[in-house]
Amino acid sequence: MRKSQVPMADNVRPLILIVDDDTAVRELLKLHLVGEGYDVRLADDAIVAGRSLRESPPDLMLVDIAMPYMDGIDFVATVKADAAAPDVPIVFITGNAEVMSRAQALDAPCLKKPFTVAQLLDVVRRELARRAPQRRARLDYLSAST
Repeated sequence: MRKSQVPMADNVRPLILIVDDDTAVRELLKLHLVGEGYDVRLADDAIVAGRSLRESPPDLMLVDIAMPYMDGIDFVATVKADAAAPDVPIVFITGNAEVMSRAQALDAPCLKKPFTVAQLLDVVRRELARRAPQRRARLDYLSAST
C-alpha cells in the first residue's frame, strides 16, 4: 500500500503516536509509517506521551513495554483508567515474550521484536480499520464544532 492508498477520512491522514525510549526504533518505525502515508508523532517516554495524548489525540499508539519512569503497560492502564483520556487503540511492542500476556490483558495486540515491516503495517491497518467508525464520528464532531 502506497501513500495514496492509506485509508483517510475527509483527507485527514491517520496520526500514529510512537512511544519508545529507543531513538533508533522510534525513527525506524517513523520512516516506515511516513513512507506509507501516515502522520507520525514521537514520544520517548510515558510522560511525553501523556502530554501528547492530551494535546492532540492520535488515531493509534504504538507503545514499547520496557521504558524508563513508567513501563508501557502501566502507562496504558493509567490512560484507560482516566475517564477524561481519549479512547485510542494501542499496539504494544516488546522484545520479551513473558510480558505479552500482561499486554493482552489490556485488550491490545502485541508485536514481538524482531518483527517485519509487513507485520507492523498489517497490525496498524487492522487496528485503524477496526476503529474507523469512531474516527469518522470524531472527525465529524470536530468539523461541526469549528
